[in-house]
Amino acid sequence: MIVLIRCNDIVSDSRAKKYLAFYQEKGIDYKVIAWNRLGTGTPLPHTVYCPVRSKYNQGGLAAVIDRIKWMYFILKTLFSFNEDLRIHACDLDAAFPAVVYKMLSRRRNYVLFDIFDWISDTLYNQGRVVSLAFKFMERLSVKKSDHMIICEEERISQVPYDMSCRYSVLQNIPSFKTSVFLRKKEEYGFANGKITLSYVGSFTLDRCLEPLIEGARQGHYNLLIAGYGHDRILQMLDEYKKCPYIKYLGKVAYEDALNIMYNSDLIYAMYSKMNPNHLYAAPNKFYEAMFVGKALITTRGIIVANKVQANDIGYAIDETVEALVELVDSISTDNIRVKSANASRLWSRYETATRMYLESTYSEIFLSLQNEKH
Repeated sequence: MIVLIRCNDIVSDSRAKKYLAFYQEKGIDYKVIAWNRLGTGTPLPHTVYCPVRSKYNQGGLAAVIDRIKWMYFILKTLFSFNEDLRIHACDLDAAFPAVVYKMLSRRRNYVLFDIFDWISDTLYNQGRVVSLAFKFMERLSVKKSDHMIICEEERISQVPYDMSCRYSVLQNIPSFKTSVFLRKKEEYGFANGKITLSYVGSFTLDRCLEPLIEGARQGHYNLLIAGYGHDRILQMLDEYKKCPYIKYLGKVAYEDALNIMYNSDLIYAMYSKMNPNHLYAAPNKFYEAMFVGKALITTRGIIVANKVQANDIGYAIDETVEALVELVDSISTDNIRVKSANASRLWSRYETATRMYLESTYSEIFLSLQNEKH
């Protein structure tokens, strides 16, 4: 049996949902261990949810305690299956308990460590004890995993430990077979003739969302924004809920997220370089922009900016509201259309990449399970 582990509700996780769709298509026996921290929404089939209630983007001692409870829940659940497992661990807080289980269990288990983000690089502003603890977890997870997946080839340079396992690359590419669900919708429109920017995703303080919202509040552009996360961002959106240039759409499903981007002129994919992990950012939005045929705005000096500029599919700027406003004020709609058309044409290079990976490399990893039925 395959066990996929991810510390969110799965519903809004496009990368995890690709794997689940593949299991279902191939009739592979699987379970999901997930963490719906707010306890809301409809439970997914084949899924075991961690009962711990916790805030998103929570810090301090409470976050540490909740994370320990989550990892203990993973261990307990894995032992309860009582059979040989092929474990797909999404990120460190899944990989570490998975390799501990592999070491303690007497069964023949296989651990695939799927690195969504390199965790210790996000702890640049944490204490030494926390940082050392995560580095230990990372080192053990790398040493004891059987295979690693990274989302861009460049990210292998983030791994500072000797690797004994194989690794492969699966980019954050949408895996839809059709784009017919993309439609222009009146509810996403503005009647003022201004350029419309969109952001859909996690509300964290290192995604340069405060400058984005402030520029819209000042009326320099329209903003379609959806997602959930840090209270400061939510408070800003609540404070400006009557602003005619901002539409906050809450937490949305993935198809709705793509439709929001499709209804904008520019997709916002900024990253603060204060977070070392962001130098290697591999955003879904780089590929989603191609899928929906829209130009990107991203941060100057990071890997994704190099790709955006090399392919002429967007703009790279500094992390300030002044830089964003200056860009929007200086570009023409014709220039945006050219870069958006380039993005759309580039999609043909990537549209089958996910399917090819799942049918080849991923299938080889879990070969013994391919013909198992539910």
